[in-house]
Amino acid sequence: MQYKLLASDYDNTLVPFGEKRPRPAVEAAVRKMQAAGGKFVLSTGRAWPAVKTPGQLGNIRFDYAITCNGAYVVDRTGAPVYECPLVPEEMYALVDFCEDYDYLLQFNFRDAYYAYCGYEDLRRRYDQMKSPGLACLDGEDQDRHLIDMPHAAFMICPPAAVPAFRAKFGHLGLHFMQVGGKDAAGWCCYDVVRQGIDKGAGLAGLCEAMGLELTETVAAGDSANDIGMLRAAGLGCCMANGSPDAKAAAARIIGDVREDGLAALIEEVWFGGPRAEPSGWDLGSAWAKAGQV
Repeated sequence: MQYKLLASDYDNTLVPFGEKRPRPAVEAAVRKMQAAGGKFVLSTGRAWPAVKTPGQLGNIRFDYAITCNGAYVVDRTGAPVYECPLVPEEMYALVDFCEDYDYLLQFNFRDAYYAYCGYEDLRRRYDQMKSPGLACLDGEDQDRHLIDMPHAAFMICPPAAVPAFRAKFGHLGLHFMQVGGKDAAGWCCYDVVRQGIDKGAGLAGLCEAMGLELTETVAAGDSANDIGMLRAAGLGCCMANGSPDAKAAAARIIGDVREDGLAALIEEVWFGGPRAEPSGWDLGSAWAKAGQV
């Protein structure tokens, strides 16, 4: 089969943690694929305002971007292709809950991140991360949504807060995805989108707009928020550095991000290079550990 599109996660798939842009081999492989007619899609939990920050992709220019974990898909100019924003009832429930317990809450709008609860703490966290594009505006007046609704939320709270929210607002069916581990206080970060929304839904919405079949797509990722995309794509590939649940959802395991695993995958799939398995990888053993055999 001739694949026509590659959707890649950003953190620890396209760009290793701690580095500020893709490595040269990955940049070159993506650009070579695009020159041959393949489309490159950046797929991330970040919102469009963070994605469009210059320099994050080095010399790569994406053709489309799946942002907010699938809730907002745009072309390279930022024009919407597919979107599924939160509705007022969902947004107000998150605000009420976080205000009651002093949890941190921001909403991802099409122009910026707005912190509705805990602006100062969120701003300090972003300052410490020093990651391109990650910053928030003071939204504690809570009026930005009067212009248009956010596509997603970002919540920092103790792990027990998620089941507590569901006990009170379970009828809303909001989808919580943990991002990273716990902080020093034992709190966790969660991306929040509407029920049924994930990167796989975003990829499906993009394919429908482009007139492509999902079977014509390749997806690469490394973590839990990539699972929907890895399952939806015609060929879902997890990095060797990926999480166990992401590996279990993928059809293939490819090289580590620090071994230019994505570049090897592109060379294999688009240009007939050697199979892009990670060095020393025992595929049968890997599938057994993932419970697939």
